[in-house]
Amino acid sequence: QQEKIEEIRQYYNPNFNTSPFYIYYYKDINNYFTPFIGTWIYQNGNQTFIINFWKETKSAYLDKKPKHYIDELKGHYKLVQNYGQPNEQVIYTSQKNVGNSITPWPTIVMANQPMESYIMRGTIFDVAGVLNPSYPTGVRGDLEMIINPANPNTAQWKVKLPPGIRLSDQPSTFTIPTNITLTKVNQ
Repeated sequence: QQEKIEEIRQYYNPNFNTSPFYIYYYKDINNYFTPFIGTWIYQNGNQTFIINFWKETKSAYLDKKPKHYIDELKGHYKLVQNYGQPNEQVIYTSQKNVGNSITPWPTIVMANQPMESYIMRGTIFDVAGVLNPSYPTGVRGDLEMIINPANPNTAQWKVKLPPGIRLSDQPSTFTIPTNITLTKVNQ
């Protein structure tokens, strides 16, 4: 099969027709992810919530039908006491490994329908609270981050439970912030 590059929006376009003769690479050609990449913080007293985003290019989904590659915006978060001070202490972090492996859980995946350079939607897994062994990825949430066009170094961060039915033992309370304004501190 030959590889064919398509704009990432085509992946989310229900009217886009694929051909079995190609393995598609849905690429962030218009750099929708670029404004999000870097470190963002929210300060609350002596505690700082920190998010770091990076772009993973050409993530392979060759076991899916149809086979494809796609660019993804991923991230990790942590809550730190006395951020930047000699007595800095991490209260929680999303950088946890899968089981006993050295592979970290992908706790933030922001790739859903990148249509504009300042709005991103995706999935977040809150692994900060007490984890139920039946749900090792914690509370699954829908994440929306909107960069302020008037001040691109600030963004609104909102997390909510996805719609649908949940099992009675399924976690549904977030430990991470669910509605805050972030400030970008570096690229």
